Amino acid sequence: MSEQSEHGQHDGPGETATEHSGHGEHGLHHGTAADTAAENAVRIAPVPYDDWDHELFSVINHPRKLPQANVLGIFQRHPALARAFLTFNMHLNTSTLPVRVRELAVMRVAWRRGSRYEWASHVLIGRKVGVTEAEIEEVRTNADTLLNRAVDELDTDSGLSDATYAALAVDLDERQLMDLVFTIGAYTMLTMALNTFGVELDPVISEENFSFPKREWYSHKREG
Repeated sequence: MSEQSEHGQHDGPGETATEHSGHGEHGLHHGTAADTAAENAVRIAPVPYDDWDHELFSVINHPRKLPQANVLGIFQRHPALARAFLTFNMHLNTSTLPVRVRELAVMRVAWRRGSRYEWASHVLIGRKVGVTEAEIEEVRTNADTLLNRAVDELDTDSGLSDATYAALAVDLDERQLMDLVFTIGAYTMLTMALNTFGVELDPVISEENFSFPKREWYSHKREG
């Protein structure tokens, strides 16, 4: 892992994948929203875009108004939580971590945690910052990459083995290692929210070849 590339690019909930997707570059996945809702029934509906308080998002996107996105509509339901989480998210998306490393880690979190919304959004963001189709496929197919291994260990064991930590430390300094762990943790938490509340894919975003591998711990999936 030697992606010592640009830092400080602002993506994630603050700069939504809707901004990157357009309306057909990678094709629309018709019926995706309905399919997602059938798997994870909507428990908290996003606030309609016309009713948004755009000032709530000033911490991440002042002075522009953000485009419509279901994840942001959910945050509109809880302004205090939104300000706290999005302030932290703003750090993660302008942190010391190389941006390609960040996006590959987030995609792996989304894949393992079964979050179509986070997966599809960050595939688009990842492409924008130079993640290749081969690297995306490595995330999907559980390739033995260093970042896949780091995310998997943190997700399974809540820690990193000495070997994985030492391998990461070859290319990442102390602050970057901290930012990596906190990024993986924060986006794991976000997938919990997206899955629990049944956040549907935004209409202009493709599902991006998401076929979540079943795992025992995910056997509680709700019926549609």
